[in-house]
Amino acid sequence: MSKEEEKFSERIFRKTISAYFKREYFKAPQKRGLIDMLKYGIMAKAVEMMCFKSSLERLSEIYPDMDMKAYKKKAKKEYKAMLLRTPDIGGSSLEANLYIAAFVFSLHKAEPEKITPEVVNEMVTAVFDSPFIVKVHKNKKCTLFTDKVQDKKVKESVASQNSPYELDWKFKYEKGVDEFYNTYTECGICKLGKRENCFEFVPCLCNMDERNYRNEGGELHRTKTLAQGDDCCNFHVTRIKR
Repeated sequence: MSKEEEKFSERIFRKTISAYFKREYFKAPQKRGLIDMLKYGIMAKAVEMMCFKSSLERLSEIYPDMDMKAYKKKAKKEYKAMLLRTPDIGGSSLEANLYIAAFVFSLHKAEPEKITPEVVNEMVTAVFDSPFIVKVHKNKKCTLFTDKVQDKKVKESVASQNSPYELDWKFKYEKGVDEFYNTYTECGICKLGKRENCFEFVPCLCNMDERNYRNEGGELHRTKTLAQGDDCCNFHVTRIKR
C-alpha cells in the first residue's frame, strides 16, 4: 500500500475507530424492536482494517512458520459467518463492541489449536498499542465527562433495563463531574462468547478497557467483571489530570 493509500485509509477509518472508543458509532439507531443479524459492512471492514495488520504481525512473531495469508483468509471467513448468525441489538451505541468481539473470537476459530487465550491476548494488545490507535487518540479532546455524553449514557442505561435484544447490555450509569460510575449486570460480549463457545476469550477484551479509557482521558478503577464470574462489571472512571 502506498503512502497516499495509507493516508486515504486513515482518513476513512479515523472517525469510525474514534467513534467506537467513544461508544457513539450508531448515533441514529435503527427502529428498536426489529431484530436482525449483524452485517458484514462498513463497521465490520473498519474492524478488519483496525485489527488485522498489528494482530498478524504479533502472531507471526509467536509462530514464525505459520502461513499468515492462509490464516487471514480463514479468519475473515469465520468473522463473516459469525456476524451473519449474530443478532443485532437494534443500533445501540454498544453494538460496535459486538463487531470487535466477533473478530476476536474468529481469530481463535480460524486455528483453534494454536490460537489460545494467551495468544489472543497478545494479538489484541498489539492492536490497542499499535501506532495507528495511538495516533487516532493523540491530542484528542476528552469528552467522557461532558454533559452531552453523560446525559446520553444515563438515557441509554434506563432504556437498557427493558431491552428486547438477546445480546444487549444492561447497566446503570451514574453521572459525575470529573468521574462517573457505570455498572453492567449483563454484557453482550459475554453472551456472544457463550453462544460461540469462546467465553474464555472474553477477558482478553476486558483487559483492554483500561487502555481505552486512558486514551480517552480517563482512568479506570474496576474490581469486578462478569467475565471472571462476578455479579457485575463495576466501572468507576475518573478524569486524568493533564
